[in-house]
Amino acid sequence: MFGGLRSVGRCASNSTFGALQSLTNGLPELGQTLGPACSSIFVRTATKKQGGSSNNGRDSNPKFLGIKKYGGEHVIPGNIIARQRGTKWHCGANCGIGVDHTVYALISGRVHFTDAKNPHKRGKKVINVVPHEQWPEVLAAAQARNAAKRAKKEVQ
Repeated sequence: MFGGLRSVGRCASNSTFGALQSLTNGLPELGQTLGPACSSIFVRTATKKQGGSSNNGRDSNPKFLGIKKYGGEHVIPGNIIARQRGTKWHCGANCGIGVDHTVYALISGRVHFTDAKNPHKRGKKVINVVPHEQWPEVLAAAQARNAAKRAKKEVQ
């Protein structure tokens, strides 16, 4: 009925007892139990449980990694082609790589992705920038390679 109760102090004289009776007049169950030999008064304490701390109250900012310019897109010198952690994509012809492994264009041209020829980099992609004058020949060669791969899959 009352939340938390705790006892405080002692009654040594009749004046303290009278003050205690005046405090407990509205509470019949407490007023009858207190006699001249009272030893304590009751103080109501807070019963609301305090909130604890949480381990999940933080988040990191997005890093915006990935390909910024796709195959066939026009780039100028300094354009960022890919942002990455580590070397998921290696830089090829006419590309540079920054200290944070950002691949960027060194010349004006078009982006071209190829597979790594180095056996130590098997499964890796290489990013190249092809000058505009050479782009039609590079595109035709890539389309011929892809057509041959599709024909080989259909035969199997």
